[in-house]
Amino acid sequence: MSFIGVLSDNKTFENIKSKILENSEGNKMNILSINLKSIENIRNIKFECIIIDCELEKFKDYYNTLEKLYQNAKFIILNTDYNKKYNTLKKSNKNIITYGLNHKADITVSSITDNDILIYIQKNIENIKENVIEIQEKRIEKKGETNLIIYSIFLLYNEKIISEI
Repeated sequence: MSFIGVLSDNKTFENIKSKILENSEGNKMNILSINLKSIENIRNIKFECIIIDCELEKFKDYYNTLEKLYQNAKFIILNTDYNKKYNTLKKSNKNIITYGLNHKADITVSSITDNDILIYIQKNIENIKENVIEIQEKRIEKKGETNLIIYSIFLLYNEKIISEI
């Protein structure tokens, strides 16, 4: 069973959790919220993947705890729209996948219309099964704010990418 930790606000966490659990076919995923109230209680959990969808500055008092979580994680998925500088993460983990609307993110949006989004993977990414996901674009139906996060998780866990996420 995979443990996925999510640093985000509660609304975003609930959206991520429900979309992953609704659309995940084969992988057993345990999705846990990492917030200021829970961080000390989960410091010994080994997360396979950590999603960071908030400003890391909010967790500055828990730097050592976060660093331990990062070092044990296989993947870190980081929103670079919130965190433009993430040098401390680069030292902790080699499998950092960045996403966001900025042009430097590994997974970004190349086009947005009223009905869909064209998601662009700008570098090769190795997934959980050590298969390489090559540079590509994928059109998906626009549903909510967390498309890039859900898309990233599905790529990593070799889940079928459905047209609505």
